[in-house]
Amino acid sequence: MATAKKTVRFGLTHKITMLVITLVTLIMGIVSYFSIIQESKLKNQEMDQRMTDVANMIAALKLIEPLAGERVAWPIFREFIKVVRNLDSNILYISIVDNEGEVKAFTVNPGTAASLDASLEGIAESEATLLKLAKYKFTLGNTARISGDIIVEDTRVATVNLRFSLLALKQEIMLAKIRNILLTLVMMALGFGGALWVSKTVTRPIADLTTAMAKVAKGDLGVIALVKSKDEIGLLTQSFNLMVQDLKEKVRIKDAFDVVADELKEVEKIKASFELYISKEAQERFVDTSAIALQASEDKRYPATILFADLTQVAQQATTQDAASLSEALETYFRKFVATVFEYEGQVYKFTENVFMVVFGIPQTHQDDDRRAILTAVNVQKALAEINKFRVNQNQTPIFISLGIASGEAMGSLLTPKGIGTMEVIRDYLNFTQKMSDQPFSVVMVAGDIFRRVTNIIRGEKVEDLQMPDTGETLEVYRVTGAKF
Repeated sequence: MATAKKTVRFGLTHKITMLVITLVTLIMGIVSYFSIIQESKLKNQEMDQRMTDVANMIAALKLIEPLAGERVAWPIFREFIKVVRNLDSNILYISIVDNEGEVKAFTVNPGTAASLDASLEGIAESEATLLKLAKYKFTLGNTARISGDIIVEDTRVATVNLRFSLLALKQEIMLAKIRNILLTLVMMALGFGGALWVSKTVTRPIADLTTAMAKVAKGDLGVIALVKSKDEIGLLTQSFNLMVQDLKEKVRIKDAFDVVADELKEVEKIKASFELYISKEAQERFVDTSAIALQASEDKRYPATILFADLTQVAQQATTQDAASLSEALETYFRKFVATVFEYEGQVYKFTENVFMVVFGIPQTHQDDDRRAILTAVNVQKALAEINKFRVNQNQTPIFISLGIASGEAMGSLLTPKGIGTMEVIRDYLNFTQKMSDQPFSVVMVAGDIFRRVTNIIRGEKVEDLQMPDTGETLEVYRVTGAKF
């Protein structure tokens, strides 16, 4: 029964892409976050170091101070701090205050003041301006102060006061943030492209394989999926191709193992139709009695391969089957059976109520009699499958006929007890398994020695070993599961 095609709303491509993008975003976000924090920390440490270095540079003028008892040369400090101010544009002002609180030297950078606050545009470099800037309330975090003592002979001579603008520092930190964000966005874009490439690489073969599987589901067994990689997906594709090939091989005999249960009727008419067709048509028209008679006089044993059709299931179900339709189906089946037997040069040997026997190897021996028996069985069961398809379409019950193939030997035209015994053991096994099963079935069973000689054309699975009643020998039996042609 066909099912509605399901549409994938959030496919594997999207999932892989989202996974990769999420991982890239998470990793880059964490890296950017810690990078910005670290860079901000380094920038602040750098600014603190610069401020400290400037203060220490000014305080180092103690080395040129006069000897104890002489006056401090403040003009030297005044000129020196102006030079220092010009070395760093971030310096807002520098002042040196003695122990009495008097400003002995100062310098102001009007340009830096104006950049911090537009209202300070055009201020002059004066002591009044210095006092104003010392008390001015700049935007929080835009400036930083530092102070240091000038020590001469273990005595504090004066204090150096510095105020720095932090605008450049904030700009550098902001640029670092923007740089990290842009890098994150670039990596996300690359990750998105990489995710698409990876997802397509992974999902395209799967999509191709899905398409091929859909074609096979519609009955197209000529599909071959291209193997594009040597990874697990490539192995899956190879397995798919092998599966399709196996299906193509099995389709020849797959219907031979179909099972359907229904009512059958009029057993006497059915048995009569068996005898009417087989006893006259098969035995008189198809059995070469003259050839058999020639060999009957020879006291010589010949290897033979026995193919038998077990009609037990048909006979057991014949009580409720329509005689006319069943007779027609069986006549079609046995016509195909006999025609196939003669195509592969077998010999219709015997027909009883529930067994139809064919022998390969007498009266004419071939090197590949085992193969001929197998090919006959496969083609006959394929014909049975076609008959059953027609019967099912006509609302009629399928017929089930199992085949067995065993080794034997003949003396003249007669099979030896050993050959007949092997056939009977396989037949008994078929009858036993049919009784144990809930459903009727059609199978092809092959003795182990024959199966091993024809594994190039059939596949099979081993069933339990059987015991020969007379000799006690063990007989291997295989069930045919598929053909290789």
